[in-house]
Amino acid sequence: MPNSGAFEPVLSAKALGLLHALSKPKQRRLIGLLFRLAEQPDQVGDYQSRDDTGREVQHLLIGDLVVSFWPDHAVKELRIVEIEEI
Repeated sequence: MPNSGAFEPVLSAKALGLLHALSKPKQRRLIGLLFRLAEQPDQVGDYQSRDDTGREVQHLLIGDLVVSFWPDHAVKELRIVEIEEI
């Protein structure tokens, strides 16, 4: 069960599309990982970039996936902007 003080992971349509394409076991593992990541929304990724608005986006390598995210402190959401298979 998610921690009530943690941020909530919110996926973009692009990230949701990749999640949907994974097998059921991989989906469950990734969803669990996203909730754990939301418990530490300020985690620094393996590398960073800036989006079109200048916002810093963290990119975290997890197994054969790269999860790109940024924390929205105003609404306590972890915005998952992209999930890529490598």
